[in-house]
Amino acid sequence: MLSIADDYSKIALLCSDRNIELHAQYGRHFKIRIPRFGRDMIYNPHSADLLTVGEGNEIYRLNLGMGRFQAPLESECKNLNCADYSPNLELMGCGGEGGLAEFWDLRQKKKAHNLIMPEAI
Repeated sequence: MLSIADDYSKIALLCSDRNIELHAQYGRHFKIRIPRFGRDMIYNPHSADLLTVGEGNEIYRLNLGMGRFQAPLESECKNLNCADYSPNLELMGCGGEGGLAEFWDLRQKKKAHNLIMPEAI
């Protein structure tokens, strides 16, 4: 579950059947299917994009203003596990298999930096 509004009146749910459901106070507002199974999602309030990571190397961008997907961002990692967002910098960080962490500049839709984490001993 991800809150889109400050007061939890609008939420997004990442479902196990590859759907994203958007709910408002009155109930389900919108339901859309994503191409692959998702593991995590974040919301960028500046562009109204809901970004989903998961199975595969693509970061899916659902624009809530238009109600459709934008071109996905392509990661170097085979599978992405988690994502987070910095509203101050407008950077998204995502982590995947093999200890790879990527940081994306959401203003330019380009990768800012990669980090390869050493394996735990």
